[in-house]
Amino acid sequence: MLSGLARAWRSFRPLTTAAILKTKTERPRLIPALAASAWLSSVILVLIGSIVRVTGHGLGCPDWPLCYGRAIPPAYGGAWVEFSHRLFGGIAGVQVVLLASLAWREGRGRPWAYRPAVAAAGLLAVQVLLGGLHVILELPPQTGLVHTGVAMLIVGLLAAQLAVSSPGLGPLRSGLARAGAGRGFGGQISVVAAATYALLLTGSAVTRSGASLACLAFPQCGAAASVRQPVIEIHMLHRIAALAVLVLTGWMIGTLLSRSPQTAVRRFAYALAGLLLVQAGLGIANVLLLLPMWSRVLHLTLSAVFWSAVVVLWAAVLSSRSAGTPSQVDRPA
Repeated sequence: MLSGLARAWRSFRPLTTAAILKTKTERPRLIPALAASAWLSSVILVLIGSIVRVTGHGLGCPDWPLCYGRAIPPAYGGAWVEFSHRLFGGIAGVQVVLLASLAWREGRGRPWAYRPAVAAAGLLAVQVLLGGLHVILELPPQTGLVHTGVAMLIVGLLAAQLAVSSPGLGPLRSGLARAGAGRGFGGQISVVAAATYALLLTGSAVTRSGASLACLAFPQCGAAASVRQPVIEIHMLHRIAALAVLVLTGWMIGTLLSRSPQTAVRRFAYALAGLLLVQAGLGIANVLLLLPMWSRVLHLTLSAVFWSAVVVLWAAVLSSRSAGTPSQVDRPA
């Protein structure tokens, strides 16, 4: 019997070793797919969150973490609209945690290979608590602003992880490295990224303060005499921030096109310009059409996509610069 067990073990051990080696070989390949899935889920979560807000169902579930004291909400339309946000948040959260665990395990020693995902997982814990607090306190503007800010940071960190790990973005990384776009360009893209994030925060402040229709004309304000001045100032601050992002991003795109003949880099620059123009058009439509639901939802969702594109470029530039040479940029894990 013992000899039979020994023979079985000898025949089983090579299979076990091969399976382990195969798993270790394929594990790094899961990171780009998981990063893409987690990023896409986070953007969809922003989309669902915007639907919850514009439809007025933020308190569809008036308690937290349960909904009307139940794990599965009752058959109320508003409850299920809000509960869908929680449910999809859980799905996205699992992906973020798995991504962080896998990236940290495979990328230790290479900071860009794991730090964005790990930071996203850390912020996820903060975001869950903020979401619960926002509901318990019955949607005060302050927690809503912070909640939006943290959500966009998570989206950006997942975009950064995707930028440094996705084989599909390899031509962009190597193109930036070969063109030398990293020399002096890191500061420029960092300014654009900071301005874009500030624009996201001012947009959230406009919504949370009720200043969305403080100005009814464009490009002038056209505010009614009854509108309070502080509300007008919040609205106009968002417009000024949007103009600053438009100018800074145009400057950055011009720099990219003048420095790099690489096809991947130029295509990305043109795509970024297209996103910027569509987003500006949606912002104007919000004012002139008096906040239709479709434009509000699209405006917030595309703001997350535009922010992600800026972060992808930022991470690709800085990671390619830190790698030092084009051949090192896309070295497999």
